[in-house]
Amino acid sequence: MFETLAKEIEDTANRKFHLIEGNASPQLREAIRKSRLLLPPSYTNFVLHFGNAKLYRRANYYLIEIYAGPRAAATPSGEPLIQFGRTHSSLAYFKTSLLLEGVESPVFEWSHDKGLTKTGRGFEEWLEMMCSAARSQYTAKEWEAVENGAPPFTDQEKAIVHARRLYRWRIVGVALNGDLQFEIYNGSELELAYISVGIRGKLRPPRVGPLVGRVHLPVSDVGRGEIKVVEHDCYKRLVAPEDVDAFELPDPGPEDRSQYREFRPWSGAVGSIKWAEDGES
Repeated sequence: MFETLAKEIEDTANRKFHLIEGNASPQLREAIRKSRLLLPPSYTNFVLHFGNAKLYRRANYYLIEIYAGPRAAATPSGEPLIQFGRTHSSLAYFKTSLLLEGVESPVFEWSHDKGLTKTGRGFEEWLEMMCSAARSQYTAKEWEAVENGAPPFTDQEKAIVHARRLYRWRIVGVALNGDLQFEIYNGSELELAYISVGIRGKLRPPRVGPLVGRVHLPVSDVGRGEIKVVEHDCYKRLVAPEDVDAFELPDPGPEDRSQYREFRPWSGAVGSIKWAEDGES
C-alpha cells in the first residue's frame, strides 16, 4: 500500500518537494488506537507510515496535504464530516455517517464551484488519483530537476541569505489605498533588491481555508544603515489590512531560489545585491 509514493519520496533529491513526518510516534499510535473515530484502514495506514504529509510542492504551496489528526466539520445543513486533508483547490472529507469499523469509506471534496461531491471510493484510490493529477502538472524538465535536487548555493547566494537576516521590518500603518506600510532597516553590508515576507490572514468567503502567502518588499533604495518606509499590497482584495499578520520566513535553501525574490537580478546590481565599493562601509 502506497509503495509508489514511498519510492517516489525515496528517489527525490529535492527534500522539500515532499514533506512528511515519517513513521508515527508511539504517542500517535496510541492516540489512533484509542480514538472513537472509525477511520478507514487505508487512511490509518497512511498516517502510521507517513504522519502529517505535504506532497508535490508547486511554487510556495503543496498540491496535496494529509493530516495525521483529522478534524471535525459539517456541511451547511449540519451533516457531520471528518476532514482528513486538502488539495490546492478543495477540502477532503469522510462522511461520519458512512464510517464503519475496518471498512473503507468514500471520499468527498468541497470546492467553491462544485460544492460537496464524491471523488473517490476510498482514501487509497483518492490519493492515487490526486498524486497522478499532481504529477501531470510538471514538465519533464521540471520533474528531472525535482529528482536531481537543486544545485548548492554559490558564494554570492550565501551572502544574500546572510544579508537578509540583517534586515529588520515591522508594520507601521496602512496607506490610503489599503497597502500596508513597512518600516525597513538595512543592517547588512549589502543592499538587496527585495525582502520576502510571509503573510497570513482571514479570507473572505467563499475561499477555501485561511490565506497563507508571501509578498516581496522592494528595498533596493534602503541603503546600508538606513531606515525607510515601504508600502506594499498584501492581498488587500482578499483580506482587510487589519486582519493581516506578517511573519518572518525561514532562511531559504537551494530548493527555494524561485520563491525568494532576493535572488533575482536588478538593474545596477550584481545578482540581486549591490556590493559595497572598496573602502565603503
